[in-house]
Amino acid sequence: MWQWINQNAQALSFFASVGTLGVWLFYAHLLYAGFRRQRQARILINQGWGQQVDSVCLISNMSQEPIYIHSINLTIRASDNEYTESVTDFDNAKPKDSEDRPQEITLQGPLRPGEQINLGTFRSLLRQTAERHKELSADESQLLRDLDVNNFKITVIASYGPEGGIIGAQRKFLVRGDDNQLLRPVAINTKRMAKRAARQKLQHWVEREI
Repeated sequence: MWQWINQNAQALSFFASVGTLGVWLFYAHLLYAGFRRQRQARILINQGWGQQVDSVCLISNMSQEPIYIHSINLTIRASDNEYTESVTDFDNAKPKDSEDRPQEITLQGPLRPGEQINLGTFRSLLRQTAERHKELSADESQLLRDLDVNNFKITVIASYGPEGGIIGAQRKFLVRGDDNQLLRPVAINTKRMAKRAARQKLQHWVEREI
């Protein structure tokens, strides 16, 4: 046995080196993957205070660094049509409110790690979008009951330093229940929009609002 090992010591040393290199590459890949995940933006869109249309929409920044919110859009899917509008600015705000408290007129701005903002109720967000389309009823009491609303999506468009450029987060909600007064998210997690095609679409939305 020892004689065979001595005779093949060079070959055994080579394979041992290759094996050691493979182990180091595996651990290096794990470290890089963990580092990359930490550097990615993590934006959550959640439903708080029940599952009814008067529950609130919460945006949380679970990233390692602050994000800057450019725009928040709501897309209503009714019958065979889609209606998309920005709900970034509060529709009842007045210009003078921006002098000392800009956070009271717009949701645009920085959001630090671990912080969240309350967008208000889903009913108010839906009404704000419906007001800009004559095909939709802006009456809060009739908004979902009289319309064939199948679902709607909330999209957050933001910038995150480590990634550069614009990134997005999106969550889709189904309308259900008697008189369409109940809402349920389609998926457990918020969809991360970071691919090139998605970023181009988000960039177009932001440019349209300028």
